Amino acid sequence: MMNMNAADENRQEAFDDWSRLRQGLIRIGLDRPWPESLIWIGVFHLTACIVCHILYRYVTIAPLPYLATWSAQLAANILMLRKLHGRGWSRSHPLIGVLTRVWLTFLIISFSVTSYSEMSAAQANAFNWFKPAWASLSCFAWAMTAWIVSPWFVVAAVWTWATGWAMIYRIHDAYLIYGIGWATLLWVVAAILIRKRKRQAGQFEKRVE
Repeated sequence: MMNMNAADENRQEAFDDWSRLRQGLIRIGLDRPWPESLIWIGVFHLTACIVCHILYRYVTIAPLPYLATWSAQLAANILMLRKLHGRGWSRSHPLIGVLTRVWLTFLIISFSVTSYSEMSAAQANAFNWFKPAWASLSCFAWAMTAWIVSPWFVVAAVWTWATGWAMIYRIHDAYLIYGIGWATLLWVVAAILIRKRKRQAGQFEKRVE
């Protein structure tokens, strides 16, 4: 019985620690310029997708211009995060480190899927299936974020899943749909954080008065 009670206490302590970590992450999201970061990430992503859409529809399907576009987007995101949050921002909170690993894995797998699709399409004159696959990978990454941060991010996972269906329905506009879907999602999350920040500031002012 004593062992069972000790196990229950340890389990409760673990849940309490996890809850404190999540609350700390939310405070960082409100106190630091993370909403602004999400807005810029959305801008960079939408811009890259528009460029890829123009390349695909009107210029070329050669892989090099697309690789340059996505590389430029990644570099812009890294520079922006360093400018707004400083060096070592991914180590500023344990859960930020976990989320960084989740989304870094998403980027690695997305690149892998894209390269496999390009090679198989070139050899067999087949369809480039990586575009809808991006939506599935995005759905997975947002679902992981929901497990780590808040169940509300399941809505983001469903949104990216629906974006994938829209990409299949309008496959020649897949880049554009993916960019609009992602940018809209990031801007909505940023708007929610900004609203919470303003509400928190208003409550603080009332306490001071």
